[in-house]
Amino acid sequence: MINGLNSFVKFLGVSAAVMLINPVVAAEPEQDGGIGEILFKIHDVVPEKNADGKVLHCNIGATFFNRTNSDVSNMSITLRWEDEVVSDMIDMEEREDKEKRRTAPRAARSRYSTASFNSKTIDLNVKLPPIKSMQQISMKTQVDTDRCFLLLNDMEVAVNNCGTLAMNGKAGKDECANIFQYVSPKMPEYYTEFKETSYDKQIVIEDEEMANIRKEVDKMFADASATIESITTKEETSETSENKTETSATAENEGK
Repeated sequence: MINGLNSFVKFLGVSAAVMLINPVVAAEPEQDGGIGEILFKIHDVVPEKNADGKVLHCNIGATFFNRTNSDVSNMSITLRWEDEVVSDMIDMEEREDKEKRRTAPRAARSRYSTASFNSKTIDLNVKLPPIKSMQQISMKTQVDTDRCFLLLNDMEVAVNNCGTLAMNGKAGKDECANIFQYVSPKMPEYYTEFKETSYDKQIVIEDEEMANIRKEVDKMFADASATIESITTKEETSETSENKTETSATAENEGK
């Protein structure tokens, strides 16, 4: 019995850890047909610079609104922004270089090329935290680029892992590929479809939720510990009583 209760107390500790890493912010539910969709938007794009004013990377915020009819977890996506100016420049330089090699095979190639310093695209891999159905969550991350101005533009979205939606048979390959819908600042939904919750406010809400969870877990732990102590005390009392009875019986037999 004691071992079982000790296992239960250990289970409470594990449960607390699981609950504390899954905070979510509730949003107003909407009716949706089929599997639904996950809306997301990019916001709070801030370049981080060094002492010389050079942009090192871009800090961004992203908010995801799970409008599917299922809780989701273990999902990951890749966001890809195309820099059309850089892309056109690289293509032009490649055409020029190809033409030079055709007309003058021994001519030295240019030491400078845009492709040596910039890529045509900017990629960001995002692993989503668990999100309950009809709820949203905001997160912050960094993008390794100095072209922060591109990050509010439209992008390509590739689903790397559909997570529990695929594992539970809720969504097939095609549905997973199209489940994420980007909402740009140019769209009215950018301002109307998401709950008005800033990242800082969300942190406060999550801290309050975690504090309440800790109180619940602490109470459950205290109750379980009290039960164990009570049972242990009863068993010790019973053992003491049995020992006294055995001692008394032995003394009587020796007396006879």
